[in-house]
Amino acid sequence: LRLTDEEKELLARENISLPTNMPLTKDEEKKLRTVRRKIRNKVSAKESRKRKVEYVDGLEHRVKLCTTENSQLQKKIENLEKQNMSMMAQLKKLQALVTSKSKP
Repeated sequence: LRLTDEEKELLARENISLPTNMPLTKDEEKKLRTVRRKIRNKVSAKESRKRKVEYVDGLEHRVKLCTTENSQLQKKIENLEKQNMSMMAQLKKLQALVTSKSKP
């Protein structure tokens, strides 16, 4: 029977002793399967937490990029609104000039 260090540690922590000779009894096999399942679950949970951290980091990065882009677009809107107001004022002046020139 070959056990990893982690399996040995978990068996010791749970006060389970398995014989080194084969074959194992049904109860011993069940205990070993339980220990191995716990180890797989632990690894899976660790990987899941890592993926979640990476996902959240990605979202935070996207938020930062979108916030920057939003700020730039707001400035562009302000500039275009100023330009529009200036052009509207210029148009009114030109319309007034045309109207005054066309009167006899």
